[in-house]
Amino acid sequence: MKRRIYLRMLALATLVALLTSGAMLALRWRDGLNELAEQTSRQAAIAAAGYLCAADADTALQAIGQSDSSRVTLIDPEGNVRYDSNVDPAGMENHADRPEVQQARTDGSGLEIRISDTLGTLTCYAALLLPDGDVLRVANTTDFLTRTLIDIIPAMVAVLIVVFLLSAWLASRLTGQLVRPINAIDPSNPLKTDVYDELSPLLHRLSAQNQQITLQIAALRRKQVEFDAITSGMDEGLILLDERLSVLTCSRAARRLLDAPVAPGLPLDSFERDFSILSAAQKAQAGESSVYMTERAGNHLRLSFSPVHVDDGIRGVVMLVLDISSQYAAEQSRRTFTANVTHELKTPLTSVLGYAEMICYGLAKPEDIPGFAARIHDEAARLLALVDDIMKLSRLDEGRGGMQFEDVDLYHLVLSVCERMGDKAARHRVKFAVHGAPCTVRGVASMIDEVVTNLCDNAIKYNRPEGTVDLEIKRLPKGVTLRVANTGPAIPADALPHIFERFYRADASRSQEIPGTGLGLSIVKHICEIHGATISVTSDPDCTVFTVVWRPGKTEAAG
Repeated sequence: MKRRIYLRMLALATLVALLTSGAMLALRWRDGLNELAEQTSRQAAIAAAGYLCAADADTALQAIGQSDSSRVTLIDPEGNVRYDSNVDPAGMENHADRPEVQQARTDGSGLEIRISDTLGTLTCYAALLLPDGDVLRVANTTDFLTRTLIDIIPAMVAVLIVVFLLSAWLASRLTGQLVRPINAIDPSNPLKTDVYDELSPLLHRLSAQNQQITLQIAALRRKQVEFDAITSGMDEGLILLDERLSVLTCSRAARRLLDAPVAPGLPLDSFERDFSILSAAQKAQAGESSVYMTERAGNHLRLSFSPVHVDDGIRGVVMLVLDISSQYAAEQSRRTFTANVTHELKTPLTSVLGYAEMICYGLAKPEDIPGFAARIHDEAARLLALVDDIMKLSRLDEGRGGMQFEDVDLYHLVLSVCERMGDKAARHRVKFAVHGAPCTVRGVASMIDEVVTNLCDNAIKYNRPEGTVDLEIKRLPKGVTLRVANTGPAIPADALPHIFERFYRADASRSQEIPGTGLGLSIVKHICEIHGATISVTSDPDCTVFTVVWRPGKTEAAG
């Protein structure tokens, strides 16, 4: 027995020494990785600054790659390697799926420690997203860290030998002290001789209970980890309440949506002051499901409360928080659009009905009938134009499915529109002036024609007599630009933010004089969005300018 105690104590001391040494190596390895990650991040920041500030970016990149042992890589937005300081980029695969590159494109910077697919060694990567969409990545291998740990091992082995010898000496002394009282026990005393036999079952039971508790805790932790993993990926907020309406668990989305410090163990009324929400939770506590709508931090929320039934009793409440802001905004937009459409349709229909009734019941004088018929014709034409514009908006709201994008010569399209609208411009005593050169954009020709036609039509209608409509097409670094300027009166400053809204008429006093549906510029904005283009307007007393910009690459993406 004495030998067994001695060997076990010695084995325990040796095991502790080995585990301690292993833990020290692991901690040193971890700290070394952290230091390597910080160093690589700093190098990436310095390299990005040098690259962006250099007059010759390619020469600067090569100088950076040759400055030390770090590996420098430049990756374009499609994931292709444009430069690598260690490997020929031509033989390298696409890097768009690299974790650090994906993280950099999402967050602006990325950090990853993994086995390099190119070099086959454990490598620390730091990536930064550059303003032009490229990703600059700096990498350092862990070879230096490995050599450092190897250099530590001989000293650690020497320490282990000393610890082992000291442990053997201490184990021998402690074993003697432990066994000496046992050897002194009177063998004739059965209670003392049986002491270990009596304690052995208890120790075994305690050990079994400890193992069972450990397994139960591990199972609970696994379930908690699974629950956290599921709820962390949910856009909806989820809160579980016990029978006293205290928080059992809460997802991050729930904290964000409720804008409240929700934490496990807190009663619901400690962080929630809305009486209606507390009342809905109490109803669920009593067994009645309920739903409540509220607004938090600018978001419209739908809160659902459901009781949890266990063994024919209510043991808690499930609180589900849904963000319905987009649905709410869509509903409000639908209601506003419906109200506007109803109003816009009612006005000409009322006029048509009034004139028709006067003619039908003989209330109109014979000489007035042609004038009434002309007005009925004008109002019917206005109704048809309004319905046509509404149908166009409806088709645009449905998306780009089925649209055939092609290369469109914007300059020749503008010339064609000006020629087509020449008679109307002449009637309004307005002259067209077209400047620029052929420029190609990617899109649907009929839609781009609709944009130019609407802008030219407005430029004619809202111009002054003997005014001009100046159209300019240019290819600039920011993209292909169409500029439509007219010499009409200025648009009021308070109307500019609303000029592209549906049914909005900037000059209410002239809305009856100038025909229109109020949907033209809204249609133009929708078409620009579909083509990945932007439209803006500026206005002063002498000139009003609409500018459409097709950005490089955007029209291709839109197609």
